[in-house]
Amino acid sequence: MKTLSKLTALLFFILLLAGCDDSGGDDPTPDAATFRVDIQQTGEHEKFIKVISISGGKFYKTSTQEEMPTLLLDEDLTGTTYSYEAEGVRELRFMATIGFNPTEDVPAEMGLKITVYRNDKLLDETTYTFTEDSDTVQKELTYKANQ
Repeated sequence: MKTLSKLTALLFFILLLAGCDDSGGDDPTPDAATFRVDIQQTGEHEKFIKVISISGGKFYKTSTQEEMPTLLLDEDLTGTTYSYEAEGVRELRFMATIGFNPTEDVPAEMGLKITVYRNDKLLDETTYTFTEDSDTVQKELTYKANQ
């Protein structure tokens, strides 16, 4: 019985030491960051069908409290420039699906420029060009707060 008590105490001590190990060393939790996504359309963008989503946090139009819709559709993208921002984002995902509207006249070309800022510092700038010959294309960009 005395040996069993000592063995139980030793096991408890080992578990206590193992539990005090640095738990975040191998699998760190990503920090959160403030992300801003600027979208610029050029060319004949009105001749293309567009669906854009930005996820990872609650995004607002930059410098306002106007919440961004879950999906930006053609009627949300009639202008040339847009800017959305969110705080506390661990991972930002940007997805765009672009296709030529077959009811429009050809030739047609549009550009889509995505500029991403993390904590007010330029992180990435990506530009895509689409023409009437482009099949429907899906572009996806992912950014983490701690990279």
